[in-house]
Order: sequence, then C-alpha cells, then structure tokens
Amino acid sequence: MHVRHFIRLALLAASLASASGFAFTMADGKSVSCIAKGVAVREYESSAGDPVMRDRVGMTFPESNGYVIAWNAARLAALPPVVHDFIFFHECAHARIPTTDEPAANCGGLKDMREAGRANLEVEAKLAAYFASLGSSSYWDNTVRCANRPLAPASPLPGSAVKPPG
Repeated sequence: MHVRHFIRLALLAASLASASGFAFTMADGKSVSCIAKGVAVREYESSAGDPVMRDRVGMTFPESNGYVIAWNAARLAALPPVVHDFIFFHECAHARIPTTDEPAANCGGLKDMREAGRANLEVEAKLAAYFASLGSSSYWDNTVRCANRPLAPASPLPGSAVKPPG
C-alpha cells in the first residue's frame, strides 16, 4: 500500500482509538492515529514522573505485536504547533519504516506529513526556523534534502499481485 493510503488511514483512524487507546491530537484539534503495516500503533501518555520520558517529547519502541509510542504531554504542549505536529509524524515514522535512526525518522516523517497535506512551504519554513533556533539548521536541511529525493521505483514483492512487464 502506498504511503498516501497509510496517511489517509491515519487521519481517518480516530475511530480506531478505543477507550483503551490514545489518539494523538494535532495542533488544530484533529485526532489521528499512527498506522504501521496496516495496524494502528498503540500510543499512550506517560506519567509525569516517568524517568525515561522526563527529557523526551515522544518515544517509539517495539512491543510484542508491533510498536508503541509514549508521549510526554507537558513537553509536547510546550512546542510550537508545527513542531508539535511534526513530532507525531517523526515518531510514527520510527514504527512505519521501521527505524531507530533519527535522521531517517525525520525524513520519513516529513514525507508523510507532506502526503497528509500537513506540510507546505510555510510550515516547513517554520520548522526550519525552529531547528535553526536550536542551532540545528544543518539537521533540518538534511531532513528536507532527504524528503525531496524522488522515490526509487518499487520492486514487486515476492508473491505480490504486481508482475514485472514482459
């Protein structure tokens, strides 16, 4: 399934968030869920005293049936709205790709944010300014450079319905 379909599912997946689940709330108030391999990634808000999350905004880690994302609500709420939203896509990319590499999660997150219609020149300029204010201009420049690379043609997976021409 194409990334665009995953993002559409993620944006429509608020209904999948049951009472036992947690749906991420974007800065505009819309609830979304991270979808990886066709399944909603479990998310939860960490407790205020959680030593693992004390210095983090979010963290994605594997669990038995996929991935889980933990959120530090206080730190998340303190971020500018565009950064708040980008962090969702960044953490979701850790599960969706999957990767433990931060630049790869930034790249995948920005691509997904664009596909979801939540990034444009204005949003990306605000993200660039935020990272520049942290002294991380090159970090963000590398993210944009990666996200701007054209997609490599996908090869059919073994057993897939897609067959090579000829």
